[in-house]
Amino acid sequence: MSDGRPAGPGWDLLVREARNARFTLIGEEHGVAETAQLAASLFTAVRGSGYSRFAIELSPIMAQDIEVAGRRNGRQGIVDFLTAPGTFTFYNLREEAQFLADVIKAAPNSERVLWGFDREIFSDRYLISKLEPRVPPRAREAFARLKEASTSAWAQGNPFTMSQDPAVVAAVRAAWPNPDRESDIILRTLEESLAINVAARTSNWEYTQRRTQWNRDNMAARLRDEQGRKAPPKVMMKFGYNHMIRGLNYVNAFDLGAMADEVAALTGDRAFHILVLPGPGSRQAVLGPNGTFSSVSSDEFDEFRAGDQRLTRVLSNADATGHEVIDLRALRRLATRGLESWSSDLVRTIHGYDAAVIWKGAHASSGLSEAKPDTAR
Repeated sequence: MSDGRPAGPGWDLLVREARNARFTLIGEEHGVAETAQLAASLFTAVRGSGYSRFAIELSPIMAQDIEVAGRRNGRQGIVDFLTAPGTFTFYNLREEAQFLADVIKAAPNSERVLWGFDREIFSDRYLISKLEPRVPPRAREAFARLKEASTSAWAQGNPFTMSQDPAVVAAVRAAWPNPDRESDIILRTLEESLAINVAARTSNWEYTQRRTQWNRDNMAARLRDEQGRKAPPKVMMKFGYNHMIRGLNYVNAFDLGAMADEVAALTGDRAFHILVLPGPGSRQAVLGPNGTFSSVSSDEFDEFRAGDQRLTRVLSNADATGHEVIDLRALRRLATRGLESWSSDLVRTIHGYDAAVIWKGAHASSGLSEAKPDTAR
């Protein structure tokens, strides 16, 4: 990487393989500046081979409206949108905002490029405000209760989607049976986001299954929208690495990574899966209080509580003189049965990802602004 631009034999491998795939999936450890730069550069490099869609880990309408802001005023439009009152996402990082701006700039002007598949966490107030002028008279009472529930939750320091019941949105949907398309997406997103977090309070299994199904359903909906095209668009994705792996993921769910391979196979195509992790000497941004981000040592960050078996330690080479690209496919003939001494996550990674990028001395992404109110969990 030089001034945020990748180069070298490893980069050439990634570009070549992405060009030959219908889907390219970037599975990341969040909050690493170089990963955002890599993703934008890769999309730009392979645009000519047919890539015109980029799926990101945001809810559908937030992805849509970020694109509108970016097309109107580039990176600054995105920053203004993300830092406006009532909005907050995990893309409130300088490098992520630049990534979004670069993808939008590289995409066709006449087509929507950003796809959002995920739940909503923090921006319910923004979504609710978009609904307000459209609510029909028969649904106004139920909508008032929804708006009050959101306002009250935040006033008590509790994110609405993490503390309320989906019934408050279901009541609006029942009173508003035929909303316009965008309002329908907003209502379904709010209801399902609440349901996903109710499931999280039940068990991690219930949470994982519900969130995975929501992501897969949104991917399926966007692909159906594209069926009238002469040729299906090529799609790049950037999500947490648990979502992008082929086959069963690290918590035993068939996530977006599994679905991409299934869809590609239907047309005789394939998906190319890239794991991107911070290695020795790296730092990454993690969410702190009140909408801030903190820089932490990647070697000390252990989201899956895997200890010395975590992938950032198992895959990285402490003696590497720079960033690494590993072609994992060459290891598959070794990763078969009878490997009780091997990390199970490592075996799963070798078969679930095609290449791994390991940063050496990567930098933490930086927050867009100082503390914002009402985003602490």
